[in-house]
Amino acid sequence: MSAAVLKLRKSDDAFVSPRPVRHLNLVPPANADQATLLAWAHDVSAAAHGRVATLEQRIAHLETLIGSDELTGLLNRRGFMGAFARANASAKRGGPAGVIVVCDLDGFKKVNDLLGHAQGDEKLRQVSDIFRRKIRKMDAAARMGGDEFALMLVGVSIATVRRKCQYLARVINTIGLGASFGLAVFDGTESEETVLHRADMAMYEDKRRNAWAALEESEEG
Repeated sequence: MSAAVLKLRKSDDAFVSPRPVRHLNLVPPANADQATLLAWAHDVSAAAHGRVATLEQRIAHLETLIGSDELTGLLNRRGFMGAFARANASAKRGGPAGVIVVCDLDGFKKVNDLLGHAQGDEKLRQVSDIFRRKIRKMDAAARMGGDEFALMLVGVSIATVRRKCQYLARVINTIGLGASFGLAVFDGTESEETVLHRADMAMYEDKRRNAWAALEESEEG
């Protein structure tokens, strides 16, 4: 069972104090006339539909928990890959293409080493809030693990996304961190893993450029 499920709070409606469910009496009343039987059948149907609706809500609740990052509230890797798979399949059927962005924070290890993991967690939440505020509802943002994030932007050009990443990097700089970005277009012709790998490789190339730029700046200083 996923750790996300095991860590459910006691207040989660899916497991504690469930909503009372009306008892299903599946035995029709004896010697009943037609009107009574029809009323009984209606009651059974209504109660059954109520149970199905409750179960669907609980399943949706669990899916949200399993697909969410506990620290930041963004999607986790599982949730992101699910959203990406749906968007990639839609693009393959003729829907809008898009761009996958992988973002890795620069200098984050120093925050943990110098200020402690509590401050590091707070920085991760701040970066998550930036991504959450700066993308559209139709897009997706995820913490993939550690200090690596991913974005899925639908129906936009790679040039537009590149400008957006430059803007995001400036905003992230305001909280004392750098960020490296890698971009890859998806249109349904490649697997999600292939597209994500291309974005990863582009991010590592951007990180190398940023490292060289920082080194040159320190030498000039």
